[in-house]
Amino acid sequence: MSIEHLKSLGIFAEVAQQGSFRGAARALGMTPAAVTYHVQLLEQAVGGPLIYRSTRKLTLTETGERLRDAASNMRHLAEAGLEEALNGDGTLRGRFRIALTVSLLRSPVSNALAQFQRDHPNVDLDLCYSDTAHDLIADQIDLALRAGVLQDSSLKCTHVWEMPRILVATPRFLAEHGKIETLDDLAQVPWIKHSHLGTRRRLTHISGTSQDIEQDGNLSVDNIEAMVDLATHGMAVASPPRHYVATQIADGSLVEILPDWSLPAIPVHAIWPGSKVEKPTTKAFLAMLSHHTKAQK
Repeated sequence: MSIEHLKSLGIFAEVAQQGSFRGAARALGMTPAAVTYHVQLLEQAVGGPLIYRSTRKLTLTETGERLRDAASNMRHLAEAGLEEALNGDGTLRGRFRIALTVSLLRSPVSNALAQFQRDHPNVDLDLCYSDTAHDLIADQIDLALRAGVLQDSSLKCTHVWEMPRILVATPRFLAEHGKIETLDDLAQVPWIKHSHLGTRRRLTHISGTSQDIEQDGNLSVDNIEAMVDLATHGMAVASPPRHYVATQIADGSLVEILPDWSLPAIPVHAIWPGSKVEKPTTKAFLAMLSHHTKAQK
């Protein structure tokens, strides 16, 4: 493989990420013809097509998908190495892209992000809030914070926080359905369910005893923000992260139900691409994150 092929691999990785030759050309400051030339150079090297082209979209071939992963890994490793050299004076610079689940809004993670930006003003933070799991390599994500149980992965991973949850409802809902004073009462009222989770909830009493509850009701949502919004409109009982409804509890628009019973906390993990060269920005942010989340334990 020639040096020219290494450049072509980086360009191909951008084409795969952007989903178009023109998009890659704009991102790289090149002409579409030059981008096309480099992709064709790689196709000649592998002896087959990497991309199926149509008037509406671009689709990677099976070979293209394999090469995309290798090209994205190569690009990430090169960027990490350059950042290591660039930050030799101890000042962090460059873009740092983080993917976060929406449930981490208003959490200690936000405190960590704010402090990190103050401490490292030369870092360009690019934050992607979504409950859809990103492909870290293909989407050029430096680090992701994910809530819940992780799937097996070749990515590096560390546990950063246990996100506490709380049972809440509006005063109006409780007036209409009656006070909820026991788990039997809780089993008789509708819940706002999370479509990514099962419908059974295990609650643990302060005495240590546990009991499973089947969620009633016909309403499901796919993210925490929607759950809290609907709960504040009195539609049903909800079980969001405690930090997410602190303001509503303080102003009385939501009230805590069964405070002697608790739901399992949600584990939060940081994951990032593994490489022999670790990004200094990743190290610094993980240290900041650990400091702020430990304060909440």
